Amino acid sequence: MIKANTKLNQVRVGAILSYINMAIGSLIPMFYTPIMLDLLGQSEYGLYKLSGSVTSYLSLISFGIGSAVVRYFTKYRAENDKEGEENVFGLFNIIFMIISAITVIAGIVIIFIVEPIYGASLKGGNQLNELKILVLILSANTALNFLCTPYNSVVTSHERFLFLQVINILTTVAVPIVNLIVLFMGFKSIGLALSSFSLSILIRIIYIIYVRNSLGIKPRYDNMPRHLIKEILVFSFWIFVANIINQLYNSTDTIIIGAIPALSTVGVAIYNIGVTFNGMVLSFSTGLLSVLTPKVNMMVFGNSTNSELTDIMIRVGRLQCYIVSLLTFGFIAFGQPFIYLWAGDGYQEAYWVAIVTMIPPCIPLIQNVALNIIVAQNKHRFRSLVFLAIAIVNVIGTLICVNYYGIIGAAAVSGIAFVLGQGLIMNWYYWKRINLEIPRFWKGVIMIFITPAILSTITLVLSNFIDFYNWVTFFIGVVIYTVIFLVINWLFIMNNYEKDIFRSPIKSILSKLRKKKMYD
Repeated sequence: MIKANTKLNQVRVGAILSYINMAIGSLIPMFYTPIMLDLLGQSEYGLYKLSGSVTSYLSLISFGIGSAVVRYFTKYRAENDKEGEENVFGLFNIIFMIISAITVIAGIVIIFIVEPIYGASLKGGNQLNELKILVLILSANTALNFLCTPYNSVVTSHERFLFLQVINILTTVAVPIVNLIVLFMGFKSIGLALSSFSLSILIRIIYIIYVRNSLGIKPRYDNMPRHLIKEILVFSFWIFVANIINQLYNSTDTIIIGAIPALSTVGVAIYNIGVTFNGMVLSFSTGLLSVLTPKVNMMVFGNSTNSELTDIMIRVGRLQCYIVSLLTFGFIAFGQPFIYLWAGDGYQEAYWVAIVTMIPPCIPLIQNVALNIIVAQNKHRFRSLVFLAIAIVNVIGTLICVNYYGIIGAAAVSGIAFVLGQGLIMNWYYWKRINLEIPRFWKGVIMIFITPAILSTITLVLSNFIDFYNWVTFFIGVVIYTVIFLVINWLFIMNNYEKDIFRSPIKSILSKLRKKKMYD
């Protein structure tokens, strides 16, 4: 009973800390990014983002095995087989050592390819040489992160979310602080890359110490289950295909924009400011899911019914929907003045990039539990094939549209691809092939979108009469919008379970205060 309560507390505290981390991670850029843009300049910032997009393809070298690690650790934990867990730990350590070595080699190869691709668009030889150095440093950082993957997965599978989120929060706070110190010392994008690499080394050391000393788990290399390698590769293959798709969605636009002389690093900078807000919505909506992944896996392994799986999909989907709808429609209402006040003049197009990249992903973001379900059931092949086909269409469409419609055309093609693949086709698959009750899911969440849609429309009308292009009026507008959103949802939309998420901690605190007064 005590053990069960401890696990429950880990999940609750982990969920709370996860959202605290995301709140910090969303607030810090509000102050950090404008300073960074000012110190780096638009072109240098674009170059830094371009190098990140180029090297992000190195993540594919893991072949999707990273997604399999938690699954296998959870499997051995469910069987109370610590020796088996340590043996598979050793196996994954060896696998990721090999992956890390290949990553470094691939990074060196990329250095020799960037010149023929970006030689015409980058201004002068200095920018090209700087891009090569950034690629080398970021490649080494990616390799180091691969080495840490098994240790991260051990912590996740043991549901030690308190440690996990504390480290995440410390990292979220430390990164911008260190980066600003580096920038104020006069270093540019190369300094940022080196500081990130140094922090990665420190985090890896902390994870190794925690897993070995606190969890008491050490990788064993004398009896590794090598027979699992084929099974792991088969399982991971479709995750790998999905990762290719994600890269085509998330990084290809930047890579294509950077190679066009008329857009180059300035276009990359504006585009990345726009997609930054999509990243914030993604982080907030997936925070709760990160602590529920082991539970979903356990439900699948425990042969839960499709109705039970749909129940948790609706429960989590509704919680995600409140966050997604508040952020997305709130940005539609206040995004234009915010970008002007935050990033400065010259980033107006970023608003439209943000809009067309934020709205379509709302569908898969509130259905992330369904993705976890099909991965745990090893039924994600169809999803990967569909997304691969649509991602290829997306790349071709971007190559065509970016020359005529610029960065907004590139973003629009990605948005349309999201609606087709992750919206229409995948909902059909979840319903007809996985037998999740999708009509019941949408009936349970659709009402949550109505309030923010009406509020954002009213705000856009009022913006013709109210000047939101100053911080005071802007903040007053956002606060009023948020309060109305919360009140309407609390009174008319939220169920008792959702209200208890807020009421239970308050009741617990009040109860403790009463007891303390009684003893005093």
